[in-house]
Amino acid sequence: MKTTRIFAMLLLSAAIVFSGCGLKKMVKKQSQVTYSVNPNPLETHGGKMTMEIKGTYPAKYFHKKANLTIVPEIKAEDGTTVKLNPIYVKGQKATGEGQTIAYKTGGSFTSTQTVAYQPAFATSTLTGQAQATLGSKEAGFDEIYFGDGTIATSERIVNKPGLGYKDKVSEGTNFILSDHGYNGQEIATATGMIYYELNKDNLNWSLDLNKKDENKQALAGLTEFTGKYPEIVGVEVIGWASPEGELNRNQELSSNRSKTAQKWFEGEYDKYVKKVAKEQKVKAADIKKDIKYTTDDKGEDWDGFLAAVAASNIKDKDQILNVIRSQADRDQKQQQIRNMIAIYNEIDDILPNLRRAIIKVNCTDAKSDARIAELSGKHPDSLSLNELLYSASLTEDLNQKGAIYATAISLYPEDWRAYNDLACIKASQNDIDAARNLIDKANSISPNNGVILNNLGVICLLKGDYEGAKIAFDASEKAGVSQSYNMGVIDMKNGDYAAASSKMSNTKCTYNLALNQLLSKDYAAAKSTLNCINNKGAAEYYLLAIVGARTNTPNEIYTNLKSACQLDASYKLQASKDAEFKKYKDNAEFQAAIQ
Repeated sequence: MKTTRIFAMLLLSAAIVFSGCGLKKMVKKQSQVTYSVNPNPLETHGGKMTMEIKGTYPAKYFHKKANLTIVPEIKAEDGTTVKLNPIYVKGQKATGEGQTIAYKTGGSFTSTQTVAYQPAFATSTLTGQAQATLGSKEAGFDEIYFGDGTIATSERIVNKPGLGYKDKVSEGTNFILSDHGYNGQEIATATGMIYYELNKDNLNWSLDLNKKDENKQALAGLTEFTGKYPEIVGVEVIGWASPEGELNRNQELSSNRSKTAQKWFEGEYDKYVKKVAKEQKVKAADIKKDIKYTTDDKGEDWDGFLAAVAASNIKDKDQILNVIRSQADRDQKQQQIRNMIAIYNEIDDILPNLRRAIIKVNCTDAKSDARIAELSGKHPDSLSLNELLYSASLTEDLNQKGAIYATAISLYPEDWRAYNDLACIKASQNDIDAARNLIDKANSISPNNGVILNNLGVICLLKGDYEGAKIAFDASEKAGVSQSYNMGVIDMKNGDYAAASSKMSNTKCTYNLALNQLLSKDYAAAKSTLNCINNKGAAEYYLLAIVGARTNTPNEIYTNLKSACQLDASYKLQASKDAEFKKYKDNAEFQAAIQ
């Protein structure tokens, strides 16, 4: 019995020694294990870093009953650390989870990991801590090195919106100014009416309607109205007859009434010109303006009659209208009117208002651009809103534009356009919060407006709110503003470069298009797009340098990096840390380019 107990203890001791020796062997020969990560350097797409970590163990290395846990960790240069999911590996006779490694032949494990990208990861190292167990024994290993650096070129989306009107913007993302509506000739109109007796076309100023103060004042003001403007566009005279008479006679009456009304206005205008000439001590012929008259003989005013009945207080007006409208021909309608006159005195009161001639005097103040610009600064209240908005288009100075739009808001607070336009200016000046408040106000006045929604989407882009931008661009598209390019930028941010390429297919020379081509590994297209951009900036030259790195053309790296750094010194530090240039960083020409 004692012998048996001693034998069991010897077996246990041997097992412990054997176990310990097994882990020691794995620790001692750990240099024979190879680890790698793909891609190397790591890359970020759609705001995420996805990597495949692999470990390969040689034959007769991995103890049959050992378990190994590896915890990968990203260590950024600024001290930021993020642990990834543990990787479990085990020997062929071990229990527990993990990928199995045969003792005799060795083997490999792979682990796919995804982690959210952080800017600090651009300069980082991917390492791993490994811990093995065998029974009750544990053993630690040297820190595993997988690789360093993260290519973050997909994060180099640039949102530098242009500024212009809907049909006059450059390619790419743009703030859209509202249509100012000014066409160079804004028409002002004054209207007066002369009323006539039944079946007559001569002037009779003793008629009650002609003696009404409002009608007298409207007629009296027509000639003075012409003096307020530098140009008379024309005078329209429209003759009407009431619908209860004979058709041909009514047509003749409307024609004669327009003629007598025109003759009256001509006489009044001559009197006015002579009066002004006398006051100014000039010849009447020198200030008299040529007037183009147009006459329109409308005949019987059936629509006016029906509208007047509908607007009246006649108790049975709906019945009256139904009776008249149901008549088969004009004669029957006229007979019904006569019948109604006998019953309803109110109808007899409506008809005199239809026997008239309307005089419309159309004038314009076709101000020069210089005059409009002057007035917008000195006397903005003398301009219409359209003229005021137009004046902003006459300057390229953003501060001056902004001041004009602010004035327009104070003078015309119920119109959405000045809020929209000032939002565009504020955003262009990097005052994003003010821009958002203004665009929200414009949106409250004019909801579902494609222009406003476009600008809301662009503001969201500048704030980094890509989800909000997508919602706004979708709504803008539905409201009639094409958003293919902007939605392509959203696809780029989400890492869907194929979708972005499709949506940007009508774009030729923009930075983001070139970036998408580079990320799609179409380097020739990316280079061609960048080269067709006029007035390239630092961002474009830097992207050309990346194309050079990916196509192994060092001279293009150095030349373009030098241009980028000369235009924007911040690219010196970026280039020195950018994993895109990892294998060139120790090159003297590279160092010279970023000095």
